[in-house]
Amino acid sequence: MADRRRTREQWQSIVEGWPNSGLTQAQYCAQQGISVTSFHRWREQVRQHADPGDQETRQGEGGSVRWVPVELHEVPVPVAGPALTLVLANGLRLEVGADFEPRTLRRVLAVLQEPLAA
Repeated sequence: MADRRRTREQWQSIVEGWPNSGLTQAQYCAQQGISVTSFHRWREQVRQHADPGDQETRQGEGGSVRWVPVELHEVPVPVAGPALTLVLANGLRLEVGADFEPRTLRRVLAVLQEPLAA
């Protein structure tokens, strides 16, 4: 491979172009006419000289990594076991969780009280 002098900006452009090239490092380096060793050395130098205040984009092993805002929401802790257990006269057992909806419970009880069709 030809030993050609490049500026820091040219090396930065080469290093930043690899992740989107779709090529392996070896293929990309061959295409650029550089050694893999030189690529690794310059990739490290580009990383070290990156603006530490730039939190938007960082160059990672496999490509560009973007920081995105994340919203955290409280998730209700599930209650161990049912909050209420109803045992009907016919032996049916109904377990109701702590977050039950009263309207739904009334509908279920109404259905359970209906006589069975013969």
